[in-house]
Amino acid sequence: MKALYFDNNLPRIVMVQAASLLYRNAALLPFSPTHYAEVPEPEIPNPRWLKVKNLACGLCGTDIHFMFMEMDPKCFPAATPGIARKYLGHELLGEVMETGNEVEGLKKGDRVCLQIDWPSCFQMEMDPLCPQCAQGEYMLCQNLGARELPLTDVGGGFSPRMVMHRTQPFKVPDNLTNDEALLLEPMACAVHAVLKHSPTAGNRVLVVGCGTIGLLTIATVKALAKDAEVTALARYSFQAEMARALGADEVITGREDPYRRIAKQTGAKYFEGYFGNQILLGGYDVIYDSIGNDGSLNNALRWAKSRGTIVIVGVNFKPGKIDYSPMWHQELHVTGINCHILQEGSLPSSFDIAAQLIADKRLPVSRLITHRFPMDRWRDAVKTFLSKGDRGAIKIVLEHPSA
Repeated sequence: MKALYFDNNLPRIVMVQAASLLYRNAALLPFSPTHYAEVPEPEIPNPRWLKVKNLACGLCGTDIHFMFMEMDPKCFPAATPGIARKYLGHELLGEVMETGNEVEGLKKGDRVCLQIDWPSCFQMEMDPLCPQCAQGEYMLCQNLGARELPLTDVGGGFSPRMVMHRTQPFKVPDNLTNDEALLLEPMACAVHAVLKHSPTAGNRVLVVGCGTIGLLTIATVKALAKDAEVTALARYSFQAEMARALGADEVITGREDPYRRIAKQTGAKYFEGYFGNQILLGGYDVIYDSIGNDGSLNNALRWAKSRGTIVIVGVNFKPGKIDYSPMWHQELHVTGINCHILQEGSLPSSFDIAAQLIADKRLPVSRLITHRFPMDRWRDAVKTFLSKGDRGAIKIVLEHPSA
């Protein structure tokens, strides 16, 4: 079968990073560590695994980070135990083809999403589980690299077929359409972000960035904290329109000076020091940063009111320099999330909550899918992702042939 994957090959990685200085799409060239090529079709390795036929998969910013090797070797994730080959695609929708004898609750034809992507105690079948996995926080597994999986070529969402450990699939409820199911994984991330620090009635909330995760975060806040006032910071007009459709009370666009607009909206005091150093005293109670880069975080730290909270939702593998002085000066609470978990405190999993919110049909989340490509046009999908402002792209989906 033909699959999209990334090989952890240092010479190729260095070549792509060097070539990217001259050519934006270097990661799509033949010498890239990203390949769309023939690989062995995976088979169930033991009775606790199942095989899935993938129907479609969303293209995520994390996939782009891998393809273009947008990772500083000195950042924290770069030193965690890795794998030699990473099959790309985790926002998938598939159908169960066959199950091992020890897989319960799933049968042939059931629709599933991928709940646990990176190898954790669950797939490695560690006993006992590490403290984090024991709490359902599989993305924080402390046993990374402790044991090899029973097979290397498991496949991913951008593979026509793949295998999963019995702990990995999330069974899609019958009342969700295929398009709604494709948004379950990013919606689960948004749910985890909002429940990491839930706004209270009357809180002023800012969502920085209106890509897929940012828009779903807006929808989640309005669903779980109805009396919070939500402002969205959008770069493009089509994102602003979608933010309003998903419940944003106010939208700040790229044409405006956000500092002065935020000061006016929240009643914060605006000050400007030497060299254009802008700050606010006052601002938002809670900020969800769905971009997560140096610029967005630097600003978020200056837009939060004293003792406010910032939740870093977006992923950045190339951190540069941030001014952390607002953290102590304004006594801010700064935290982050890594995807989703199996248990949201006393509540069900991030996926269960996401499925219920989508099933309520009050959130037009399926409108977020703006572009579709057949799998063999994955390069066109990537180029569209990189030109989302010109293309009006929000969520891009790659579809597998029906056969």
